[in-house]
Amino acid sequence: MAPSPSPNCRLSPLGCAALAAAVLLLAGCGEDGGATAGSAAAAPAKPAAGGKERAAVGCPSQLGAFVDSLHTLRRQLAIGLSYEQYAAQMKELRRSYNQLPIDRLTIACLAAIGTPAEAAFNKYIDAANAWGECLADASCTAVAIEPVLQRKWRVASGSLFEAH
Repeated sequence: MAPSPSPNCRLSPLGCAALAAAVLLLAGCGEDGGATAGSAAAAPAKPAAGGKERAAVGCPSQLGAFVDSLHTLRRQLAIGLSYEQYAAQMKELRRSYNQLPIDRLTIACLAAIGTPAEAAFNKYIDAANAWGECLADASCTAVAIEPVLQRKWRVASGSLFEAH
């Protein structure tokens, strides 16, 4: 069964812009003085593995771990994964994504890392859905689906590098 995208993406650019305006208008600031996406009490940023730039924009370690997991998936795709392995990876990524502390992310973190990471994740979901649909269609071949998957993964990789 292919993972399906969330009907309401939590970090979309338009949502971030509206959220940023609301946060600024309501004067919601984190403990470190940076506006946050949720309540006024934001935890101080902790750097993720190799994530000095993540900490600089107020990103908690969970977001760094999520981005690192996306990079791991990208590396595994270069080696090769079966659909079942890919679907299992997507399930783990979905769990990690759902545990992100969105209300503690600064606007700078959302803009610099959160939004591009979510864009990458959504492209990986699109690829999983396309792959699953192909497997369900007897007339779909690996030769036909491969360029579609490669294109989606290439776009995801671009967004991922933007997040890093």
